[in-house]
Amino acid sequence: MRLRRGILICLLLAFTGPFSVHAEEDDQVKLRRWYLGVQGNAGGRDRWDVFGQEDLPPAEVDNDGGGGGFLFGYRFGGRFLLGLQLAVTRHDMIEVPEKLFDVEALVTGTVLFRERSTFQPFLRGGFGAGSVVIEQPGGKGNTTSLGTATIAGGGFHMRLSSRFSLEYEIAGTFTNFLEVYDDPNGQGPVKTSNIGLRNGIGLIVWF
Repeated sequence: MRLRRGILICLLLAFTGPFSVHAEEDDQVKLRRWYLGVQGNAGGRDRWDVFGQEDLPPAEVDNDGGGGGFLFGYRFGGRFLLGLQLAVTRHDMIEVPEKLFDVEALVTGTVLFRERSTFQPFLRGGFGAGSVVIEQPGGKGNTTSLGTATIAGGGFHMRLSSRFSLEYEIAGTFTNFLEVYDDPNGQGPVKTSNIGLRNGIGLIVWF
């Protein structure tokens, strides 16, 4: 995966962080409430033919895609984070220049463990909207399949200070597609779904 090197670095930092970062003692850590993060991600799905048309997508999709997103939210108490997450993954299509985009916009809930420690495992779930967008040949616009999305997974935070932390997330994804828009052969309801796996590394700023 494209994030393999970053994951290894993040794991290394998780073990060396207590020695390389002058962090506060656990009982003196200030738990800031708001957070904002940027994320690089990679992921794939079990199927991409979610448009109700045999010729969409127009070519085989490379399942190994990469992209990015952001996270924003608020800490309730010490452990629970309520947030918003946007994740976009771009995939090449074989022998055509057009791209396919996998998009998720989610409300997430995260439960942190050992929230005052340097290494903080977490569990995360979320729900919202998911879509697959295909670029049409010749710059003729995009075709979008839209539906409801959920994720379930976990990961860890590595606290660098009270203001900065690194995050690694891995999540299973499920999207139930309901509607297709801007289809050149007509548009309307569809009934199809896909499942996938997404992982990402992010930098979180607390304030």
